[in-house]
Amino acid sequence: MRGILDNIYRVAGAISGICIVIICITILVRVTGRWFGVVIPSSGDIAGYLLAASSFLALAYSFRSGSHIRVSLFLQRLSPAALIIVERSILLLASVLVVFLSYQLGYMVWESWLFEEVTHGYIPMPLWAVQLPVAIGSAIFAISVIDTTVRHFLGLEMIPKSEEEQLAEAEPIVLDEGRMDKVEEGASR
Repeated sequence: MRGILDNIYRVAGAISGICIVIICITILVRVTGRWFGVVIPSSGDIAGYLLAASSFLALAYSFRSGSHIRVSLFLQRLSPAALIIVERSILLLASVLVVFLSYQLGYMVWESWLFEEVTHGYIPMPLWAVQLPVAIGSAIFAISVIDTTVRHFLGLEMIPKSEEEQLAEAEPIVLDEGRMDKVEEGASR
């Protein structure tokens, strides 16, 4: 089960990256088209939809890899016992909020499909199709947060640390002292 969930998070992250590449290509084609007097209809709209999809699809992967912003200035001052209590409380609150968000986004997609809403712009597209990746990304993020919450309560893992926290805890790099003397001599000349 662990491997399946991790693969889902990775695939969502990869699709997010593909969306960013498609945004770049779309904008490049739009700018190049202007040089030749060609208008690419709804390219700005499509880039916006892809950006929303990319943002939500990346949430689970970035959460699991520790890329989200953490208030480490506050957390580093807590005792280990207090840190566990705070992290568990935040994970429970986040689980509730993300499940609620996922439900609402899923409901929004269903309503758009039910009422056959379309996007505004040169090329009308079914609104549900544009909203669906956002709802899927939110649902995957909800699974990720619940997964992390359960694993945290079972003592299987802690919340992933940010890159800055990992660097702060890393061993300092010790340079060869003889080499440092040569560097200092060169600097004094």
